[in-house]
Amino acid sequence: MGRGKAALRREYEALKRGQLEGHERGRRLEALIYELLESESLHPRRNSRPPGEEIDISFTDGHRHFLLEARWRKRVAVGDVFAFRGKLEGKLAGTLGVFLYLGAEFSKGAIRALTWGKGINTLLFSEHDLDDALSPARSFREVLELKLRYAVSYGQCHTTYRVIRDYWGTS
Repeated sequence: MGRGKAALRREYEALKRGQLEGHERGRRLEALIYELLESESLHPRRNSRPPGEEIDISFTDGHRHFLLEARWRKRVAVGDVFAFRGKLEGKLAGTLGVFLYLGAEFSKGAIRALTWGKGINTLLFSEHDLDDALSPARSFREVLELKLRYAVSYGQCHTTYRVIRDYWGTS
């Protein structure tokens, strides 16, 4: 059994303070997310390496399958988004993506790259979404479900859990 949510939250806060840099911080973030998903019985797998690509984490929620990419950068480029979309499109139809970005914002161009003239197959998770998923009153699964429902209803993959919750008036 993994650490409790409180311990994961403390580690996440330490990572946000920037005590580690570069690849080590990214590896620790992936390990933290893995533990969070595992604690919620989402059956995660780490570091798959199909030929020519790397997948940070894959997980399953019921009959839905997801790939998760975690990035901690100052800027997420449109090319990063297209590369992740390419990973998804090379998998079984119906595979969904979670692109978690910390320390950066997506440009309008990056959001358009995921949605313009295409079916949406990726949810963008911000630092705020991970904050909520790690809060004692919430879960990753709850954040994921509400963001999925909103994307289905409105075709928006980038709206944060907090905005959706406030908009729909759910607690």
